[in-house]
Formats: sequence, structure tokens, C-alpha cells
Amino acid sequence: MKRTNYKKEFIAMVSRAAGIPYLIRELFCRNKVTIVFYHNPEPNVFERHVKYYVKHYNIIPLNKLVDAIYARDWSGIPPKSVVITFDDGYKENYQLLSAIQKYNLPVTIFMCSGLINTNRHFWMVEAKTKVEILKRMNNKDRLAMLHRDFNFSPEREYATRHALNKEEIGRMRNAGVDFQSHTVSHPTLTICSDNECRQEIFDSKQQLETILEGATIHHFSYPNGDYTDREIRYLKTAGYRSARTVDCGWNGLNSDPYKLKAHFISDDASVSLAVCQTCGVIQYLYRLTLNSFNGKHPTITVD
Repeated sequence: MKRTNYKKEFIAMVSRAAGIPYLIRELFCRNKVTIVFYHNPEPNVFERHVKYYVKHYNIIPLNKLVDAIYARDWSGIPPKSVVITFDDGYKENYQLLSAIQKYNLPVTIFMCSGLINTNRHFWMVEAKTKVEILKRMNNKDRLAMLHRDFNFSPEREYATRHALNKEEIGRMRNAGVDFQSHTVSHPTLTICSDNECRQEIFDSKQQLETILEGATIHHFSYPNGDYTDREIRYLKTAGYRSARTVDCGWNGLNSDPYKLKAHFISDDASVSLAVCQTCGVIQYLYRLTLNSFNGKHPTITVD
């Protein structure tokens, strides 16, 4: 069961009552594009958020934003635009199909290609008590700890699955859902060796294009939001046109398409919390405590 973060909820209620989200939406980011990202929300929670988005924003596909940046032409971007994205590709995302169809939502799901149509598990779900430690370990040490402490193997086929299967993906694609790349196995790219990093970026694109039967994968989402110039260089070489970070902020005509900013939405957020997360209030307060407005992690190897 997911825990309610009462501190965030309180800040959100106060901020919303004070009109802060309204001022940010209507004045500051009226001519910018907000990208939001989820992981695994319940259908009823997601639909409550969508009702707010439909009423107060113009929901556009990721492609439309990226095309406008490359063309340096903002004329086709409506005011108060929002792009809805998901990371990882959990099987439960399929339960959102009803809301996606009902509101004709052009959402993007960034998939870990190595888990599609398998019973393999996300390592961060199996090792949730040590995720933050494991994120900062190189692949060899991370996999060793996962095996030792959680009996986890990335190739193991479990009794249940974590990710969407091919049939579900096909039905969602028919409803207009856009599937893009989130690596093969969700490592921390900045701590990977050159070869590991390159494989995760290149192989994910190739695998997804095979699974999606001829579709071209143009967009990428950095696991944990971690990236450096090396990752961007590999993305360009592989033929990606954009990459979404977890850096706080909005996107405009001069945005770097490989450093698209986004706002995290808690999977169990109330409408008030989602409203404040969408406009960046919660994220900026949190990032102030870290003295950093981006989502990069230090490259620390844990013994």
C-alpha cells in the first residue's frame, strides 16, 4: 500500500489555496510546454488528474513539442500545453487504457525493452529497500548485491510479470499510445562503462523497433534522470531526436531536445498535489533542499 505524504499534501493545499499554481500556469508558463511523468498510478487516481489537465491545459503529444523545437516554430503549440509521459512500462499501465481512450490522450510510455513480453522483474521493485544505494553502484557491483541480498537476476523468469506484454502494447498503440525507449534494463547510465552505456541505448532502440514491428524509436528517457555529455552523444549517434530528463522546469523554443525538462507526479497524488507538482511548486522546494534543480546523481561506487 502506498503511503500518503502528508507534508507534501499540506504544502499543496496551502499553495493551491493561495493561487500559486494558477499564477504559474496562466502567467509564467502560458507559452511554455510542461512535461509530466508518472510511473504506475491507479486508474482512478490518473483519471482524476486527467480531468484537471483537460480542463486547464492543452494536452499535446511529445512529437509535437520536439518537432517545434527542431523547426524553431512555436506557432503550432497551443498555450498552456502539457505532455503526459510514463517511465518503465509497468503492466498496470494497461489499466489506464480506458481513460486514455475516453479523453483521447496522446501519452508516451518510455519502456525498458528487456522486460517486454517476459516474466522478468524490475530490479528497483525487487530491491526497493536499497534502491538509492544501488543506483550509485557500477553494474558489476549492483548486480552482485542484487543477487546476494535479493536473489535477483535480470534474466530470471518469475511466476508473475512486471512489464507490459506485446498484446497489451498493441492494443494501446491502436489507441494512440506512443512507446519509446528507457534503456534495456534500467541501469544508471552515467556509472556504466562506455560499452554498457552504448548497448543500453542502442539495443533498446533496436529491440523496441523489432517488437513494435517497424516503428521508429525517436525519443528516450534517462533512467533516474542521470545523463552526461556521453549519453547525449550516444543518443545522437543512435538516431534519437530527443531525451527527457527529470530536471525541473518547462520547455520552450530554445530548449535542448536532449535535455527536456519535466515534473514528477506522484502515483498516489491527490488532485491538489498533482496540480502543484505539475506547476513545479513541490519539485522546486525539494530541489532547493538539495541545492540543485537537476536530476543528475553523483557517480559514486559503493563497496
